[in-house]
Amino acid sequence: MGTGRTALLGVDAETAEELIARHGGGADIAAWNAPGSTLVAGEAATVRAMVDELAAQEVFGRLLPGDIAFHSRFLEPLREEFAAAAPGIRPRATTAALVSTVTGEVVEGPALDHAYWADNLRRPVRFVQAVDTLVDLGCRTFVEVGAHPTLSPSLTECCTARGVDPLVLPTLRRGEGEQENVLRTVWELRRTGAARPHGAGKVRFLAAAGTGAPRIALRGRAAQFAAGVTATAMTALETAGGATAPTAPERRSVSVDWDTTEDLAPAEASVVAGPVAPGAATVAAYGRTTGSGWTRLLTARHETPAPADADPPDLAELTGRCTTPRTVADTAADTAWHAGDEVLVRLRRGTAPGRRSALDVAFRITAAVLGAHAPLSARGIEPYDTGAEPRWVHIARTGDGTATTTVMAEDGGPLLRIARSAWRDRTAGDSPTEEAPPAARQDTEEKVDPSTLAAADPATRAALLTERVRRVAAAALRTTVDRIPAQRPLSKLGMDSVMGLEVRRTLEADFGVEIGLVRILRGATAADLAADIADGLAPQPTPGTTHDQREPGHGPGLPDLDDPADIERLLADLDALSPEEVDSLLGRLAGDAAGEI
Repeated sequence: MGTGRTALLGVDAETAEELIARHGGGADIAAWNAPGSTLVAGEAATVRAMVDELAAQEVFGRLLPGDIAFHSRFLEPLREEFAAAAPGIRPRATTAALVSTVTGEVVEGPALDHAYWADNLRRPVRFVQAVDTLVDLGCRTFVEVGAHPTLSPSLTECCTARGVDPLVLPTLRRGEGEQENVLRTVWELRRTGAARPHGAGKVRFLAAAGTGAPRIALRGRAAQFAAGVTATAMTALETAGGATAPTAPERRSVSVDWDTTEDLAPAEASVVAGPVAPGAATVAAYGRTTGSGWTRLLTARHETPAPADADPPDLAELTGRCTTPRTVADTAADTAWHAGDEVLVRLRRGTAPGRRSALDVAFRITAAVLGAHAPLSARGIEPYDTGAEPRWVHIARTGDGTATTTVMAEDGGPLLRIARSAWRDRTAGDSPTEEAPPAARQDTEEKVDPSTLAAADPATRAALLTERVRRVAAAALRTTVDRIPAQRPLSKLGMDSVMGLEVRRTLEADFGVEIGLVRILRGATAADLAADIADGLAPQPTPGTTHDQREPGHGPGLPDLDDPADIERLLADLDALSPEEVDSLLGRLAGDAAGEI
């Protein structure tokens, strides 16, 4: 069978047939891939001459590896051999309409006998005709089942030629997690209303999800949630430090740093944002879900001037440069092309105008192009509020793994620019018992500004207090704040009586509210302690005084067991300690070198 070649040509079937005739007729149409893409197979010299002619005309043509002339007259002997070897095939009736790429039409189940599959080997692939039939049947949603979405661009092109705007989704993607990709496709089908579950209205993933598997946000949803949080923070930043829109002669942009790798369920999350101090041009955004406490999500600040490389690209140059089709697995994407490290994405119609929508498509499309999960940081976010609908997204990948993203209107006018963004793949582990690198430890002295607390609404106040408790607890446990879940008991994170006293003294010094050591040791979470502080928040001290009246050197921190006040506090809570902690404490008080705390 190794007597020919196969090639993919960037021309329609009619032009391909003319090429075949012009070069001696020693090849066949092997597949109608798309209106402007045809597969040919035949004699090696004929196929190579066709590719060379197109190359001279600067038209796409590529020889495929191997020496097999697929779906051509050269496979005729193999068809007869296959039909003779498989007479025992017993096809059954289908339960749904089945469209064949052998005939391009609806085929009945009983017709799928050994002769049909022999024809499938020999006859050309009528993909364009099959898609036309599906469109005539009213199909507008397509799921490509395979190891990688290789047919999605052709399918989209076929539908576009018929004036149809399809929803095309993959099942798997090369080099990516199978479970995440399948679940994301199911989610997109549900979200768009293209598919609805039967029975009780629930989708059950059974063993595919696994009861012990961590619950993470799917890639598209995590990026979409990140965009929403960023938009909320930018709105708060306008109030805190002036408008973010570019103004003449000075251009201003926004920088965002994500403060956690914890994924919140977007549909259930509440988000608030406010300045870190009154009048500050820096804001923090916090989020929580029904089953979690407040978590600090990101910090946003102004950048002046805007980054030097923030000039938007020229759409005409991009369309001339990015000509190789590629797939971008996001429902907002219509078609996409790439050239080197650049990707140009044409968006579907219907995206609402405005900064929030522009951020949404910028984050989602960037995540899809990079194969990333959620952002770590974004520098030089510069919105151009023109009121136009987003129609293009351009992503330029850099050598250090970051990307530059520009959202453009129909005419190429810039709507939003992100000068540089860094991304992560998945949620990091959250075990708080591992020793964190010193550079990664949080600064426990980052206190909450009293005037910020006083001016905050209840939700923002709770978020600020929870974040402060988490930071203090992280310092006591000698770990990082992202390893202190707001709803997990501190005692289960490894906090003992001495660490608990350290936390209590620090928080009492911060807020003038008494914190019970017993409560810390008996299951209180960071969110619980934040609620206690909010309930009992004392009036602000008068200028020149502090809550902690100790001598210098005896401020919040590790308990000083030479201090009678500390000893008295520990002994007062002795009943709350475990036997091991009592032995350890007594050993330390007695100077027993074997005692460990």
